[in-house]
Amino acid sequence: MTLSKLLFELSGETRLEMLHALETAPMTFTKIADQIEITSSEASRQIERLSGMNLIEKLIDGSYAITPLGRLILSFLPGIDFAHKNSDYFLTHDTTPIPHELVMRFGDLSGARFINGTIEAMNFIQERMRNVERYHCGMVDGLMDSIIPIAVERAKSGVIFRAILPDTYREKVAAIVAEYGTLDADMPPDAIEIRTLPTIPICGAVTDRGGGFKLPFTDGSMDHSMMVVGDDSGFCRWCRDLYVHYWERASPV
Repeated sequence: MTLSKLLFELSGETRLEMLHALETAPMTFTKIADQIEITSSEASRQIERLSGMNLIEKLIDGSYAITPLGRLILSFLPGIDFAHKNSDYFLTHDTTPIPHELVMRFGDLSGARFINGTIEAMNFIQERMRNVERYHCGMVDGLMDSIIPIAVERAKSGVIFRAILPDTYREKVAAIVAEYGTLDADMPPDAIEIRTLPTIPICGAVTDRGGGFKLPFTDGSMDHSMMVVGDDSGFCRWCRDLYVHYWERASPV
């Protein structure tokens, strides 16, 4: 079985629908035809093709089931579907800052939504910071003065803040952290920790309320007018892993 042959078989809408139907449980020939609303002859033809690719198999009781290979192949499709549905965005944005292992997990982003507009994205970020309860980890290519008081106030209430900034901000953020740590006795130790990278390849954040990220354009400039956000467990786990990837490579201030 060649890759081109596999992709050709998966390109058939009826065959793909049949595979998804069998993901849940084995089905009889009649039930397959009825559920997908195709004729018996069409069902027979499609079953034969999927069986020939070892994606489904006939069980001893006469019903049909998806094979372990078929289930594995289907697990890769949500990521392709996410990229395809948002093709206009990915045509103009650079995904190379995303580690390969996370690109392979694009399916985790299936529940994402897009915030359009620089002001709208900024308001979303600030609202998340105000409502965070346990932790906020962010990676940004600049430091907005309006965010500092919000972070400090939430840190005093026990929220853990972690930030990754460009190296050019090392002196500024060190002074800010030292100032608030000295002047405010309510600030818990290590409530705010900051690290830096030579450059910020991707902007993103993950909190106990959700996550989000911004990609650069293909020319390398960061697109602050569009933010990908989500709050389901898969999306948040993906954002956490992205953040950890860069946090481990950043230098403490």
